[in-house]
Amino acid sequence: MNKQCIYVPFAVLVASLAACSATPQKDIPGLSSGIDAANAGHYRQAIMHEEQAEKKLAEADKALANWKNDHYWNINDQQKAKDAAQAAAEHRLASEKETCQWLTQVHSQNHLQDGPLSAQHTAVFFANGSAAPYQSEEHEIAILGTFLENHPEASVDIVASTDTVGNAASNQNLSDKRASSVSKILIKHGAKAEQLHIKTVGEAHGPDNTRDQNHRVVSMVTVHPAYSDCPDLK
Repeated sequence: MNKQCIYVPFAVLVASLAACSATPQKDIPGLSSGIDAANAGHYRQAIMHEEQAEKKLAEADKALANWKNDHYWNINDQQKAKDAAQAAAEHRLASEKETCQWLTQVHSQNHLQDGPLSAQHTAVFFANGSAAPYQSEEHEIAILGTFLENHPEASVDIVASTDTVGNAASNQNLSDKRASSVSKILIKHGAKAEQLHIKTVGEAHGPDNTRDQNHRVVSMVTVHPAYSDCPDLK
């Protein structure tokens, strides 16, 4: 019996092995933007501060229990425990403030009365290179759109920007698209085009070619009668 040998070109074999071993590209910017979006907003910040308060309070409680039971301790442990108790109090207060700001943002349209005027600031954020606001933040735009519909005498200043990744011309175009996207959502929820004062600034000031979630934003400022939840909370 004749044996037949099959010869595979070495270059083809190497290429095949390389293709098998290649790993998918990691979308670090996309995941980072998603995490930033999840952590944005007064409600989420309130939760994060509360989590930190509970963590620090547990440290202080543990030290106090050890002292009461005459367990070994040293001067460094004592200072750490006191610092933990102080940090817990600070995070708890910060959580309450963020909660009140969230309540004001949600409830203010239901409590408007004649009185002193107050500027209300709302911001929505975008993924890198995107002109669509994070879906989780569209309700913020809807709230403002409804307010403008119910208060035709009011207006809103809309300012759109980008971070410094990419060239200035493309970022100016992206800034225009972000402002247009938010404006369309506002109008969809009742605002009139003449109530919208739009400004697109392109790249925000900062180091060149630097990703910054705080610069991938459209900010909206409107003036309305003053209302605030927790007015005595300083």
